[in-house]
Amino acid sequence: MQVTFDVNPMIKRLDALKAVQVPFATSLALNRIARDARVELREQMKAKFRNPVPFTLNSVYVKSSSKTDLYAEVGLKEFATKGNPASKYLLPQITGGPAYATRFQKALRLNGILADNEYAIPTQSDYLKLNQYGNIRPSQYTEILYSLRAFRDSSAFVYRKNAKKKNAYRYFARTTAAYNSYGPRDLYPGIYYDDDRAFDDKESALFWITRTPRFQGKFPFTGIAGDYVKRNWNKTFGQALSEAIASAR
Repeated sequence: MQVTFDVNPMIKRLDALKAVQVPFATSLALNRIARDARVELREQMKAKFRNPVPFTLNSVYVKSSSKTDLYAEVGLKEFATKGNPASKYLLPQITGGPAYATRFQKALRLNGILADNEYAIPTQSDYLKLNQYGNIRPSQYTEILYSLRAFRDSSAFVYRKNAKKKNAYRYFARTTAAYNSYGPRDLYPGIYYDDDRAFDDKESALFWITRTPRFQGKFPFTGIAGDYVKRNWNKTFGQALSEAIASAR
């Protein structure tokens, strides 16, 4: 008895499978591992930063791939409608270097309260208004800039809003230049809450003016994501390929 088997149909089938299902499986695996890497980065943020705010955690984005564009991307958002973009203020924590100059710091520098190499560091004063994450509330930054006449744009809505307040909080700044030139030596460079009770409690200093801090870089964004992909790619792709083959039956 003779048995014959025509392999040509199988070869054609395998070629079709390779042409259609392998790109599909690759895209599926890329998107899955990119989303999983995003989860890993968020977990590492929680481990390495103290009480990271949702804005920071949600700043990690994923750009998905397709069968015709086998490229997935994990990154940090570079734009923010309010506040400072995460890609900017997290950069010193990723690569090391001087602390990012936020809008608050830039406004103080522009108005001569800070020198270019100086930074306003929050104190432990009970008169700082903190949110649930331990950060200063944006409203207090606004109050301080208004009181110091340090808004970069006096036509801004927040400026006009504070100008209407009858009992606005009052603050004043003692610059490094003023400290070095004249006045009481116990009034260190900083930003103070102008209130008698705060001075009596020795809590009036809300910010100290110091040299801009530098960071060593404790959050290697690319390294964290890259290591996760290396550890999990084979398994993720294998599962995606198995699913793609099964769906082609």
